Amino acid sequence: MDASAATQATLLERIWDEIREHKLESFIAELDSKGFTVIPPELACPGNLGERLLAACLDVAERRNGEPPDLKDGSSHANFKGHLDKFTGTADSPFGDLMQSLIFEDQLFEKALMNPVLLTLASYLCGYSVVLSSMGCFMKGPNQSSFALHTDTPMPSPLPPHSMVCNLTYVLTDFNRKNGATAFVPGSHKWCRAPEAHESNPDNNPHAIAVEAAAGSLVVWHGNTWHGAFNRSRPGLRVSIPVYMARPYVRSQEGLIGEVPQEMLDRNDPRFAWLLQQGLSYGWSSQDDAIARVEHSSPHVQAMVAYTGETRFGSNTLYG
Repeated sequence: MDASAATQATLLERIWDEIREHKLESFIAELDSKGFTVIPPELACPGNLGERLLAACLDVAERRNGEPPDLKDGSSHANFKGHLDKFTGTADSPFGDLMQSLIFEDQLFEKALMNPVLLTLASYLCGYSVVLSSMGCFMKGPNQSSFALHTDTPMPSPLPPHSMVCNLTYVLTDFNRKNGATAFVPGSHKWCRAPEAHESNPDNNPHAIAVEAAAGSLVVWHGNTWHGAFNRSRPGLRVSIPVYMARPYVRSQEGLIGEVPQEMLDRNDPRFAWLLQQGLSYGWSSQDDAIARVEHSSPHVQAMVAYTGETRFGSNTLYG
């Protein structure tokens, strides 16, 4: 076994140690079988993390929209029309208010990212070198439009069988069909393709089901899994935080290289900087920029080498 293969094997052992430590074996089995799983609140959000995240998201919505969200009847977000509606072609936003780039809004979102259970599952799906692609919030009130079934893998079909990206969504209010829950097609991750047009409406696809999850749960899925969302027919708000993760060679949704304040990095362990793309250097625009990016990323790569104990972390493992 060469050095890079040995490193991969060691990191895989580390992930399985974490899976056993957090008692996630049955959820991993379901994830492999169905392409998604629901981690219950007692494992996903200890210490009332879910309730605290909900309060933080409501604060962000009030700051950005100029009025407090109405959690009880959802009137503040009923038939919400967002900035992406022109691209969805629907009567109203199928996912409600999409509040992007949460990580800088509150230190609690840093804790949400560093949740050991979340990181264990993300590492299982996308490797120990996984990075954050984006963290946002969906806040959906009563609406008409369902969100079309799709995959999160940013590639044309056929898709690779391994997960290039993964989604780990904090469920902050109860999820069920009438509440506008995420729709899944169980086992669809194994088909390695995106749904065709006639398969994409969750209301008409006989294989689509609504995920049932209590507030404080974490819904996790493989990047190839077909998913969308049903419309919300009840009063109130559906609030969730999708934490979208990717292998480090996949283009991220948020560009975070060089954008993270030093005090934010200092209050977290070295893996936080790696997750926020600080160990990556691609995307340069000139020779000077390339040199500067490597100079910026090198200390974070070396910090991860020390953190993992794997001397080749920043080379071949970057692409595994």
